Amino acid sequence: MALSKTYPGPMLGWAAPLALVLAAGVCAAAERTYVGADACAQCHSDQAEWLARSAHAEAALKVEEGKSVAGCEVCHGPGSAHIEDLTPATIRTFRNEPASERSGACLACHGLRNAVQNFRRGDHDRRLVACDQCHAAAGSEAFHRMRAVGDAMRGAQPEVCFECHAAVRASFAMPYHHPVAERHMECTTCHQPHGAFTLRQLRTRNNEPVCGRCHEDHEGPFVFEHPAGRASGCVTCHQPHGSSNPKMLSRFQAQFLCLECHPNTPRSHDLTQERYRHCTVCHSRIHGSNLDPLFLK
Repeated sequence: MALSKTYPGPMLGWAAPLALVLAAGVCAAAERTYVGADACAQCHSDQAEWLARSAHAEAALKVEEGKSVAGCEVCHGPGSAHIEDLTPATIRTFRNEPASERSGACLACHGLRNAVQNFRRGDHDRRLVACDQCHAAAGSEAFHRMRAVGDAMRGAQPEVCFECHAAVRASFAMPYHHPVAERHMECTTCHQPHGAFTLRQLRTRNNEPVCGRCHEDHEGPFVFEHPAGRASGCVTCHQPHGSSNPKMLSRFQAQFLCLECHPNTPRSHDLTQERYRHCTVCHSRIHGSNLDPLFLK
């Protein structure tokens, strides 16, 4: 009562219409019921035929205690309102809905799979990238005909990834790069696209650098470890995607890379002389050594 006496204008100006809109939305959502795939097939016969021979043909979603729904409405939601009003606004079309809702429809079934269960904590979800932006869109023939995991992608790696990660595409065009463009490895070799607990969604093993999955001879463990590699990882010295420098180093000459952490060289190391400018000629076990703390062997 006190609020209505103090603010009669604003309360009557927007609160009442807003309440009516919200109430109408709640009632409309509550009234929607499942009608069965046969009702959908009356208008969408092609999609129904494609779906009948696809991997999703047996998909079912538990909607109430002891009840489940199968067919079109597993992904598109209850169809009763759409039968009354044949417009896209009355059904989930995977075209106009927010990214979170589109992904939510997929996660209702796929969210319990180990490879996908971290999607909601991943970078793609935070950046409003929905499942259908990488996978076959729900309105397409490719989606409804899907029979295998390979059919799920909207295109091949790395082209699908490059649509958003243009800077990474440029890195793979550098003279020295990981062979992603050559199809010898993929983006998902190192990254988990569906979310992870790790930085940049890397596929790490027990907090070890992801590079060690392929470069085990440089990973160790070593008796004498290179502190930079253990503290910050391989990217302390290397560019992970590609570089204009040999061995994908961050600097053209290794000496300048070493001097970033070791500016105080011994007096015996006269850097004006050529032989002292190539650190790894002597410190050949630079990733780590089991015999020498100076990585000489």
